Amino acid sequence: MLLFSILMCMVLYSSSAQKSCPGISNDVFEDLMDVMMKLKCQSGQSNNGELQSKKPAFLATLSKNVNLGQNHILKFDSIKTNIGDGYDASSGVFTAPRKGTYEFAVNFITGKKDEWLELDLIKNNNMVVRGHAAFDKHTSGSLQAILELKKGDRIYINHPRGSGLLQGEHYTMFSGHYI
Repeated sequence: MLLFSILMCMVLYSSSAQKSCPGISNDVFEDLMDVMMKLKCQSGQSNNGELQSKKPAFLATLSKNVNLGQNHILKFDSIKTNIGDGYDASSGVFTAPRKGTYEFAVNFITGKKDEWLELDLIKNNNMVVRGHAAFDKHTSGSLQAILELKKGDRIYINHPRGSGLLQGEHYTMFSGHYI
């Protein structure tokens, strides 16, 4: 409890110092707030009756087969988990609710067409990694990435090729979580 009180004083001091010292950035303040929240969670304290130790996480799958066009953003329509409400099934985009390190994974199966299938993980409109499934029916592919995100960064899955077919029935999935 003493450590928590000391950190609270540091945060309040840095908040007032931030206004009077233009050299102090918002990142310093956010880092102090993150440390304070971690200590609060470790001590078992809650905020408005809810535990603050829950970290953003989501798992969404495709319920139906999806025909893909070029630069098609995948919309994983069946949300299984969405702690922190960062994943939006209507847009297919995960928006980071807080800054930090996140891990993302995509597993996919091609449909009944003999064609290559590639999927890209996109961060703020820039391709980060690419997953690939071989030229055959019902082959699997995957991709995974660990990324530093700022609050508000956007992550989504894009199909860069001209056409493709993804198997639905919950075989194709997109997940991410704060680590």
